[in-house]
Amino acid sequence: MTSSSAPLASPRLAWFLRGQFLNRVVLILSWAAVVTEFFVLGLSGEPLLGYTGVFLVAAGLILGRFQRVLGLLVVTFGSVAAALLATEFVAMWSVVVFTLFSVTVRGARAILALLMAGVPVYFSLVIREHWNFQASVALVASACCAVGAAVGNAVRAQQDYLESMKQRALDAEAAADLAVERGITQERVRIARDLHDVVGHEVAVLGMNLGVAEVSLPAGDSAARTALESARASVRRVLHETQLILAVLRRGVDDDDPVRPTPDIAQIPALIETFRAAGVSVNFVIDGDTDGLDPTVGLAAFRIVQEALTNAQRHGRGQVELAIGCADGHLSIVAANDYAGIRKSSGEGGGYGLIGIRERARSAGGRVEVDDDGRRFRVAAILRTDGGMIQ
Repeated sequence: MTSSSAPLASPRLAWFLRGQFLNRVVLILSWAAVVTEFFVLGLSGEPLLGYTGVFLVAAGLILGRFQRVLGLLVVTFGSVAAALLATEFVAMWSVVVFTLFSVTVRGARAILALLMAGVPVYFSLVIREHWNFQASVALVASACCAVGAAVGNAVRAQQDYLESMKQRALDAEAAADLAVERGITQERVRIARDLHDVVGHEVAVLGMNLGVAEVSLPAGDSAARTALESARASVRRVLHETQLILAVLRRGVDDDDPVRPTPDIAQIPALIETFRAAGVSVNFVIDGDTDGLDPTVGLAAFRIVQEALTNAQRHGRGQVELAIGCADGHLSIVAANDYAGIRKSSGEGGGYGLIGIRERARSAGGRVEVDDDGRRFRVAAILRTDGGMIQ
């Protein structure tokens, strides 16, 4: 049985947190700035040397698609060249700001990238302004470079955080599925072990009855005696195989004594007393004659009550109302109590206590009904006293 929950969907980020989208936007803006600068220089009659910065910036943008750090360096050199050689230079250091955002959002270290680009841009503009270290254009350019690097780093950090949250959720979901699978497996092993206990007992009784029949045969009835001896030998083999299977099923089970008798409905009062001793208040009512139950039904009833009281102890509060009734060939088990604090799920994928109850009921041909109003939890199991399947 596997989890039926759907795979987690990727979180839909706001547009200002989508690194790839913003990276494309700043690339478009960078190329727009390069083209604009090119035409501005052309209209102003800029000499050929003044175009050096534009060409270097364009080369850096192309290179940055493959080598982001090297591309940033080339763009920075282009901005420095534009500041020192051209009459128009603002668009070029704007491209440095965009490139700083691009390289940091793609994983570059923000401080290192800022030192590589912001410092040269600042000093090139200081030189252009005749070594005025307080020149407004130099201060604004360096501040914008810092903002570009910081914003890119913040967007990348947010993306990494959301991705880590998604991975944690996936890991938690996988761990929960594994825990449920393990719980189901353990419960089914215990069911199989208990059923083999019942089968072993019945086979042993059958062997004894065959022995009595063999002793009671007339002395001359050799054919019937031979048949009974063969049947007894077959019964012994079945009993031996059952004991071997039982030993395998019991291996590694720590909560049960290997020689403990198979529990049945008669042991439920003693079970309730152990829970009362642990501090669980249980109001127990039993109605009807339960002496003629099929062994598998008695075993299933014991395990269902055990799981129900365990759930109540872990997740409930107040008194547990436990009622067992036997009438018209059916055995009913009803347990109810209030939630303690956080509401628990009662669906098919709930904790393995409820899964164990369902598996127990199904193993005996019965069914389980759950009533959950958010305040009080009620589970009812219905079994046929003869172990048959409920339609």
